[in-house]
Amino acid sequence: MTWFHRLYSKRPLAIVVFSALTTTCFFVYLTFSQPMSFFAPTSSLHSLESMPDIVYLQNVQANESEFSSGKNIFFIVSTLSRNGEIKLNARQACAIESAARSNPDWKVFPLFVATTWFNSSNNEFISPLLRYCNIHMRFIDWKSFATGTPVENLFTNHILQNSSYVVEHTSDVFRLLTLYKYGGTYVDTDVVVRRSFDLLPPNFFGLEGRGYVGSAVFNLQASGYGHRFAEAGLKDLAEHFDGKVWTANGPMLLTRNLQKFCNVLDVTKMSRERCGGQLSVLPPDAFFRVRYWQHERFFRPEHTETVMASIKDDIVVHLWNKLSSKIQQKVDSSTAYVKLAHEYCPNVIKACGEFF
Repeated sequence: MTWFHRLYSKRPLAIVVFSALTTTCFFVYLTFSQPMSFFAPTSSLHSLESMPDIVYLQNVQANESEFSSGKNIFFIVSTLSRNGEIKLNARQACAIESAARSNPDWKVFPLFVATTWFNSSNNEFISPLLRYCNIHMRFIDWKSFATGTPVENLFTNHILQNSSYVVEHTSDVFRLLTLYKYGGTYVDTDVVVRRSFDLLPPNFFGLEGRGYVGSAVFNLQASGYGHRFAEAGLKDLAEHFDGKVWTANGPMLLTRNLQKFCNVLDVTKMSRERCGGQLSVLPPDAFFRVRYWQHERFFRPEHTETVMASIKDDIVVHLWNKLSSKIQQKVDSSTAYVKLAHEYCPNVIKACGEFF
């Protein structure tokens, strides 16, 4: 019996009504004060039907055969607007464009949580992406996406909803769940993709350099060893989900399960041979050459030459958004990040005003 039903059985009707209204207001506040929420946008979309520039996204579950090749790149975008409209900032859009531009024979799927439509005439950072035929925007219906999977209970029992880091932990669950269902490569939206993922073996991860396997970029196939690993990870999540620790359901979970699959505790010794010839744990320089404590090097002109030389052969450049998101960059800056943007997401940076 829930607290509401207990209250109802013991309190006068007026108090019950007041409590219900207070609870409703509280959940509405949670919905719109967080970048992402488990609640669908409350406003009706039927009033938008008469607007010719409104584009509605397809549910990612509507045509699951489109993922069959395995050459899928997934982004999870958890921004929530009051009326369900999709918004991207320039740096998110840059990551998506760079992935599509550097992997023309891969399908790129930005997956939007709880947002379902955009206005093509006034969204400056979505329109540049529509020029790429390999970008396919979809939305995730959180209520049904996990149905029949090992982590269904995290949604039905509101375990994720009660996390102290609801945005980050939901993204952790969705990225692993998406690869479990469809297979492919997950990528965070604070990257620049410079080269094709064809250069890497299937079922790969990358060390962050702090004794953990990173969750910002990784690949799992939809069958075989990749699927087995994803399933094991989801079962681990269902049993040991930790809503109090920021990295618990991402890097810590991947590391713990790789230690089991590879039968080795030291992450630096997780070679493909040690991992059954099926999983690759790449060194930190693969995706995190510039470490998190060095993130400002991307944003200072005096470091540009050194940074650009160091990443010249890298497939992915990770930019540590949690630390760098407040650092403004002019579009004509000579910093490494702006140089990368002009080369790998030219449509997006042209859509920017003074700042990128």
